[in-house]
Amino acid sequence: MIEGGLKKNSITLVSGGCGAGKSIFCMNYIYAGAMAGENGLYVTFEETAHELKDNMSSFGWDLDGLEQEGKIKIVRIPREDILRIVKDEYSEIKDYLDEVKAKRVVIDSISGIEQGIANEVERRDAVLKLCEWLKEHECTTLITSEAEQEPLAYSRHETVEFLVDGVIILYNIRHGNKRLKALEVLKMRGTKHTLGLFPIRISKGIEVFQNAEIF
Repeated sequence: MIEGGLKKNSITLVSGGCGAGKSIFCMNYIYAGAMAGENGLYVTFEETAHELKDNMSSFGWDLDGLEQEGKIKIVRIPREDILRIVKDEYSEIKDYLDEVKAKRVVIDSISGIEQGIANEVERRDAVLKLCEWLKEHECTTLITSEAEQEPLAYSRHETVEFLVDGVIILYNIRHGNKRLKALEVLKMRGTKHTLGLFPIRISKGIEVFQNAEIF
């Protein structure tokens, strides 16, 4: 769908509504990387690390084991610490990066940073600085953002989608008396990505059915 995979050092926004599968998609990315020899860091501003691992336990991913081996790190940063971390130019996150020598990073979600900064210019500067900082550290990054179930904007303040290299949208669409999950590649710089929505299934991670129609 994106000509082979994410480009190294790129930043991709994973946007979607409640229940669309954003955190699963991103943890799948971290887990697959660790199994392929690319260590990963998952930074969350929402759930605790324990809650996140517990919610992923049904997929058969030994996240505790990978953490003990130093292949991944799952960290929760409280919302009250976000402004301090931004002002410190993300030095605390850098310490975690260095600890596991991470090449894959997830920031879940950018809304945590956006909500903590009221001034529009300062908010955009903070997000831009984060994107530049991640690229300087040679990380290939997924950033999640909350959106409506059928969005017209893909981040809370319509900023991030213009700064990143790619945008992947996850849908949780109501169709009759049930909901169907789907994935769309809206933007992916430097690739001839597919156009359209494709059904997905959450089983042992995210499965995409590129040759099927959504309804």
